[in-house]
Amino acid sequence: MQKCFEIVDSPDRPNIKLFCHRYTGSLPLSLVFKYLVTSIKDKKEKSERYLIFCTSIKNCTDVYTMLRMELDKDINYVHMYHSQTAENVKEVIKKDMGHDDGLIRLLVATSAAGMGVNFKGVNQVINYGVPKNMDTFVQQLGRAGRDGTQAMALLLYCGRQCKGIDSDMKNYISDDSKCRRNLLLSAYNTDVNKGLLKHLCCDICEQQCDCGSPDCKLYAHPVVQALTEDISDVETSSSSSESSNSFSDFS
Repeated sequence: MQKCFEIVDSPDRPNIKLFCHRYTGSLPLSLVFKYLVTSIKDKKEKSERYLIFCTSIKNCTDVYTMLRMELDKDINYVHMYHSQTAENVKEVIKKDMGHDDGLIRLLVATSAAGMGVNFKGVNQVINYGVPKNMDTFVQQLGRAGRDGTQAMALLLYCGRQCKGIDSDMKNYISDDSKCRRNLLLSAYNTDVNKGLLKHLCCDICEQQCDCGSPDCKLYAHPVVQALTEDISDVETSSSSSESSNSFSDFS
């Protein structure tokens, strides 16, 4: 074939700040997602819209069940979407999520929600558990900030959620010395945009940011902040039973 051209599209989404946080596996889900529960209780329909991607229907159901117990009547602001969700319910979710000001403020879903659902007003995506491969991860985090506004993507996991993942995902969650965006893009042989402010890049780069902007410290992740502030004593007492980023988790 003559005059053949290869077109490569970078998977980078510079308006999405990347976060990765490992929590102690013994923590109850009500503590892991305490910030989201509090936000919905306090702000109702004014709460920021979140999308939580789970790695299985079971995990999806576990998170939704916890939210149902914690939120009581405020569960109206939460929905669940996976391959076994009834078609009429899926249509209700799709319609609501197609509007910035829809009633749903938190959608708990599997990868099934990544197909045929037009998400609007989502600037916060959380991956609960490590996706099996980088392609799935990139596709899911890319649901945040589709309108170009500043967004956040958090990979939230514990040690038992690391099994069966590919080498790119292992590198992404294990290396706390390198830029998250650089690790992600290296899987696609793509370079990072050098003009991106460090405090808007990832949780690693923000520690090195010296831009002097008054907004520099305003882009911490609220879910991670709540975890580290409210349950640091729990994580400390449990640290002996779960070592940090051990590759034995990946076997």
